[in-house]
Amino acid sequence: MNLAFYIILLSIVFFSMYVIYKTINYREKLTPMVGMMIAMTLGMSVGLTVGVIVGILLPTNFFIATILGMFVGMIVGFSAGLPFHTIAVLDGLLSGLMGGMMGAMLGNMIDMGYDAAMTKIMFFIFLGTMMILLQMIHQTAKEKVNLQPYLLITIALFTFYFVIFEWAYLSRGSDPYQAIFPITTGLVAPVAVGRLFVFL
Repeated sequence: MNLAFYIILLSIVFFSMYVIYKTINYREKLTPMVGMMIAMTLGMSVGLTVGVIVGILLPTNFFIATILGMFVGMIVGFSAGLPFHTIAVLDGLLSGLMGGMMGAMLGNMIDMGYDAAMTKIMFFIFLGTMMILLQMIHQTAKEKVNLQPYLLITIALFTFYFVIFEWAYLSRGSDPYQAIFPITTGLVAPVAVGRLFVFL
C-alpha cells in the first residue's frame, strides 16, 4: 500500500467522523428526512470508496474484500443514523451494505493499469459529496450559509489532494495521467493544464 492509499483512508476516516460529529451537534435542528439523507449518503459514499480500495488491495480474495467494504459502510451508515431514529439507522445500514458490495465489485474488476485512477476518481466524488452534505446540514439547521467559503474550501481541498496524489505516484515512477488517458495523452498539448482538470 503506497502513500496515496494511506492518505485516502485517513481522509475518509476524518471526514466521516466530522460529518457524524456535525450530525450529533445539530440533531435537534435537523428533520427526520434530513437525518435519513445524511445516513444514506454517508453510508453509501464511504462504502463505495472503501469497497473500491479493498477490492483493489485484495484482488485474489473477493470474499474478504466484499465483507470489509460492506462492514465499513454499514458501521458508518449506522453511526450517522443513530442520532435520529430507527428508520435512519436502517437506511444507513442498507446503503452502506450496498455501497460496500458494489465498491468491492468495481475494485476487483478494474484493470490493474487503471486502479490508481479509479481510486482517485472515487475519492474525489466522496470529497465533493461530503462538502455538499456539510452545506446541507448547516442550511437545514437554519444557520446563515454563504456558499462562497464552501466553494473555496472545496477547490482548495481538491487542489491539495491532487498535488499530493501526483507527487506520490510520480515519485514511484508512474504517471496517473497516462493511466487515465493512455490513448489521448499525445494529443493533448498543454499537459500541465490537462492534468489540473482531470480531477477538478
